[in-house]
Amino acid sequence: MVAWTASPAIFVIVPDPVSGPNWQAGQTRIIAMGLDWNPGSKAKSGHEQEFQELWRQLHARSCFWRSRKVKRFQKITVTAFETLGAPRVGYDDAATEWARKMYPNCKDKSLGEQEFIGRMKGFYVLDLVPPGDGIPRYSNGSLGCVDRHSFRADYLRDCEEIIGQALLDGAYESKLPEETVDYGGKLIKKAADFASAHGIDPLNTMEADDPDAVKFRVSVVLAAGRWCRFWGQRGHWLEAYL
Repeated sequence: MVAWTASPAIFVIVPDPVSGPNWQAGQTRIIAMGLDWNPGSKAKSGHEQEFQELWRQLHARSCFWRSRKVKRFQKITVTAFETLGAPRVGYDDAATEWARKMYPNCKDKSLGEQEFIGRMKGFYVLDLVPPGDGIPRYSNGSLGCVDRHSFRADYLRDCEEIIGQALLDGAYESKLPEETVDYGGKLIKKAADFASAHGIDPLNTMEADDPDAVKFRVSVVLAAGRWCRFWGQRGHWLEAYL
């Protein structure tokens, strides 16, 4: 797998602002500046309308009672980790064994193995989920900046020739599930049309490893489109994360 960065990455360490299932309050993480897409949570059955109403309110310029609405939003939604069926430390043997193998890498040498594993209880282990359209090849997940199910959408900046300015601008906008599916379909069509016009077989782009090659950029756009379609069809929204 090639490690490709469309533009020089800038790294900063910040307090993590989101109390997601794989993060604890007060943690810090390295952020690779640029655009990543994260699969947001999906509505639980029977809460689809409330989900959309809250989502729009939380994405408005001004949102009254924001913390209360965030708590309600979390209560009526299911995470992308759950959709993938990712095993959890302390609940699934494979995940707990994974954590045990990670212990030698623990920087806090005052922690014993069992305490280390105990602190990781509930952690979803995406490393144990097979790769696919929802866990893409093009991701910053290996750097710890985001999770492995994120897509490094900053790569699309080098693909404007294929997707055009409008779709590139749209990459920076968070989207509801149906909008995510629609956007993904447009990306796939653009990639297919471009490939046809340039005599490229889209099926032979998956192993392209030269970032300067047109075939490689077609692969990026196709992967982005499939990622959108995968998550949107399963009811998850797209978070444009900068």
